[in-house]
Parts: sequence; C-alpha cells; structure tokens
Amino acid sequence: MGVTQSSQNDHLEKYLGQDFPDGEILIGFENPSNICYSNVILQALYYCKEFKNQILQHQSSINQNNLLDLTKLLFQSISKHKQKTGVISTKKMMNYIKTKNKIFDGKYHQDSHEFYMWFINECEELLKDKQNNWVRQIFQGQQLTQIECLNCHSISQREEMYCDLSLDLFPNYSLSTCLQQMSKEEQLNGQNQFFCDKCQSKQDAIKRLLLNTLPNVLVVHLKRFKYDERCGQMIKVSSKIPFSQQLSIKALKQTKTYELTTIIIHLGQGILYGHYVCITKIQGKWFKFDDDKISLFVDQDLHFVYGRSYPTHAQTCAYMLFYNAQ
Repeated sequence: MGVTQSSQNDHLEKYLGQDFPDGEILIGFENPSNICYSNVILQALYYCKEFKNQILQHQSSINQNNLLDLTKLLFQSISKHKQKTGVISTKKMMNYIKTKNKIFDGKYHQDSHEFYMWFINECEELLKDKQNNWVRQIFQGQQLTQIECLNCHSISQREEMYCDLSLDLFPNYSLSTCLQQMSKEEQLNGQNQFFCDKCQSKQDAIKRLLLNTLPNVLVVHLKRFKYDERCGQMIKVSSKIPFSQQLSIKALKQTKTYELTTIIIHLGQGILYGHYVCITKIQGKWFKFDDDKISLFVDQDLHFVYGRSYPTHAQTCAYMLFYNAQ
C-alpha cells in the first residue's frame, strides 16, 4: 500500500497536543476515482478493534493476494506509519476488488452498504473451512422467520444468519422504534395466503421475524433509498431517525448492551451519486474521516445527521451505524 506524504492533517496533532489519542495513528485514504464508498467502510473496519486485531494476526497466504492478505497489508501500513497522521492509497486493494466484483470496477459512485456486505461475505468465505471463523464470531447473529397458520396454529420456522440489520424507516421514529417495527407481525391473507403443510391447503397466517442471537459488532443499515414509482427511479429517504450512543437489544437467547463506535454518513440526493464520510469514536473523541481529510467532530453535532422531519432529498443523513457490544 503506497503512502503519500501529506501535511494537511498535521493540524490535528498540533491542535490536540497531549490530548491526541494515545498510541493511535490517524490516516486518511486517497480518493482518485469516487471510492469514498469503500474508504468509509475500510475506516470503520480498521477502528473495529476485534476485526483489526484478527486481521493483524492473520497468517498471510504465500502469494498474499486475497482480500484478507490485502486488508492486513493496508492495516499494517496504518499501524506502522511513522507519523501520527498521513494519507495512504488503497489502490492495490481496490484493483484486486475490481477483478473480483465488476460492480466496483469503474469510476462511478457505489453504495457503501453493498460494499460492506460484499467485503464481509468475501472474508467469511475465505475462512469458511477454518476452525476459527472469526468473521462469523464478530459480525454474525441469527434470526428466525416464523409463520403461524391461523387454522391449525402450527408454526414453521426458518433460521438465517445475518451480518447487519437493514431497517425500514418511519418518519420521526427513533432507531429503537424502527428495530421494534422489524419484528412486527405481518398478516398473510387473500392472495398472500400461506400454504400450510399440516392443513394441506392455503390458509391465513401470521409472519414474524425474531432475533435469536446477537453479534459482538452490530451493524445497522438505515434504508435511505427506495424506488419511487412516480418518478421511476430510486430516491433518498431523509426521514429523521434519532439514535442513541447506547443501545440495548433483547433477543430470544440473549440481551446485549451496545456502544456506538462509527457512523457512515451519506451526503447528496441519490444512491449512485453524492458522497460518504465516516465518523468514528477514538478514545472518547469523535473524528471525521472525509477521504484524505481528518477533523474533529463534536458530540453535540450528532443530531445533525439524524435526518430531517420535513421532506428533503439532499440532506446529510446517517446511513450505517456500527455498535460494539459492551
């Protein structure tokens, strides 16, 4: 990974002085071709302590040419940087990623959530035959989809793993309320009746989604983009969704309390254009990573990224939230 000597973030070290995060190195990423969508995810993962520790301990392959190897090289470039601030190129990693997934091959803006899902799944796939699949241990939880027949009251159940929770948004609902809505019962009737194996016929039913287990790192995806039939395209949903820095979630098998560590923010009007920045908490202070530029972010300003109570498409909005279990 190439290192570019840059003094544009030197002001942080001078401004913070003795308050500069102890033992930390703050590195921005170059953005030569609209790759802010990947830059923010790589920053979020670097400051995810469990993920970073596992990557740095990873035994590299002989050719050092898979996603885990390249991530280790990138993280080492940051952790071994000689100055406390700087800028690094992710060109080697992104060239590899573009050969693996054509969606990210080009100079067009892409979706940071889609990049996160591909990245985590690719890492998990590389570890699937390993005894210690630490990607699963960090990011995966289990959810249950249950369908209850209203005629015989039998319940069919399907287990699925998840590495993020994608939430539908409701105007002026808090994050906690949106999480509750995810488990709201859905009526299956009329043309949507459920075929019950026990009754051997279609019946009215109730469908529910339940969280069975919770991950160590909970990634919440706020569904800011939806298809609008009136204009025939994807539009941005800028609904105000307040979220707290502490979050308690109760699943069927466990309850966990989480602390907010990183926020991915989308600026602009649409899913394939606009800009992403990453805000992450390092030793009690929030820092904003805007590609190669790094600055302090004040806690009191977090409410500015909740969204807006009135309709608007161009608002700066929180898009993804990373919570670490305490």
